Amino acid sequence: MCDPIIDRFTKVEGEPFRKEVVEEYLKNKNSFNKYPLRHYSQLESIFDEKQVKELLSKLNIPTADTTVTIFGGYTGQFANCLRNIGMQVVFTDPLEEWVKKAIENGFEAYRYAAEEIPETIVKRTDVFATFECYPPFAEPSLSIYTAQRFLTSKYGILFAESKRTRDEMKKEGVRAMLKYAFGAFDKVYSIKRSYREKGDLRLYHFCSSANNKEKIKMDCKVMKLLYTDYSDETYLDKKTIVSFVDRTKMNKEEFLCSLERILKLYQIQIPRSLRRYFPNNIFRIFSKQFHIDLKILRV
Repeated sequence: MCDPIIDRFTKVEGEPFRKEVVEEYLKNKNSFNKYPLRHYSQLESIFDEKQVKELLSKLNIPTADTTVTIFGGYTGQFANCLRNIGMQVVFTDPLEEWVKKAIENGFEAYRYAAEEIPETIVKRTDVFATFECYPPFAEPSLSIYTAQRFLTSKYGILFAESKRTRDEMKKEGVRAMLKYAFGAFDKVYSIKRSYREKGDLRLYHFCSSANNKEKIKMDCKVMKLLYTDYSDETYLDKKTIVSFVDRTKMNKEEFLCSLERILKLYQIQIPRSLRRYFPNNIFRIFSKQFHIDLKILRV
């Protein structure tokens, strides 16, 4: 089950990335200070097609007969590079102006935020890729389900990042979001985490083994059903779980194992400095919060 969850908490930071702002940046690079300059790194990065193909080869991601769905496609230079090296590109972005531009440039393109990409696209995608679209992985309650959906693809997630952006984030004291966000998935699902870089470009790769993909798919199914079936705040006690299992015809032990993984995945991503403020028996799925009777998980 890879249906998206459309939630009121899903927000798109659109203003810094609008076409008129990009044009203003391009006209006034030396004096532009309206937004962080890293928002415009894709415009400044050099995508050497030979180098990108070499990096993908080192990450064991083939280019021939590989369908890549770009999320947060934005100004499109990264998508264009992947198409030029032989990949079949599906372009998505939450802003209509960039989708329109992509269509004009010959891409199959749709207006979706990462969280909104439909199951029909997920099922035919071999790898999900982006150039510096961080927001889908920034907040655990919003990011876990989206990352899980993407990790069900054949080659998982490819995240491109420039040295320019890393340097700017370091100066601002912004922590390395990818390291923390996908570290939790490594601990729970033993995903493969690797990267290769050349020149200004670094490519991160996150993918799962076939066996662990089945666990991820199971957990996607459970999260979707929990989100659909329950209100904004739910206590998962023995009675609630028995009712849920009976209604969904799920195996109880598999369901409890899935709950344990989802809880662990959420809790790991809470910064240590904040954990004393978060009970160890809660997790969130977008705007909905679930409390688990931990005694049930220990049975």
